[in-house]
Amino acid sequence: MTRNPLVTVPALASLTALCVLAAAPAHAEFYSIDDPADARASLTDIHAVEANHGKENVLVKVRFAELMRSSAAGVSIFFDTDRGDRGPEYVLSSGLGDGTDYVLTEADGWRGSDDRVGCDYSARPKWGQEVFRAVISRRCFDRVPSVRVSVKMVDQADGSHPVLDWAPRRHRWSLPIASGLGA
Repeated sequence: MTRNPLVTVPALASLTALCVLAAAPAHAEFYSIDDPADARASLTDIHAVEANHGKENVLVKVRFAELMRSSAAGVSIFFDTDRGDRGPEYVLSSGLGDGTDYVLTEADGWRGSDDRVGCDYSARPKWGQEVFRAVISRRCFDRVPSVRVSVKMVDQADGSHPVLDWAPRRHRWSLPIASGLGA
């Protein structure tokens, strides 16, 4: 058996790793962040946010400590589609209790507005799984190449003062999430 003196073990390992990386399947960009237990006065303390920017949809999942059908809390998912402008361009707002509705509007600063966005989207809490799930068509955002998200929960449970929880932080964004193949 003859050996090729030009191919060493480290070179072969590097070549194998390069081939594996080059053959990796394309996928949607995904963002996930854990949120600390910083809204302990509310059962709906945000625990995590996940966002997947796919070819056709943007999927956002907000995980909570506990979701209850009788919840007085609400959630707002803000979307930044134009990094040149300050603040969000869109916000999806929803209650977290049974019988509440949701709406996607143009943002007015860090609030919703009366300007509803006419496109395909859906949202709903999954109480047994402690998650709020929103799916928004990329057409709602004019198919921008990337988005950033920020999430706010407001709980008015005891009526004396609202409990707020932001993820990643108040008026802060996720990393830019580029569009991929599936969501």
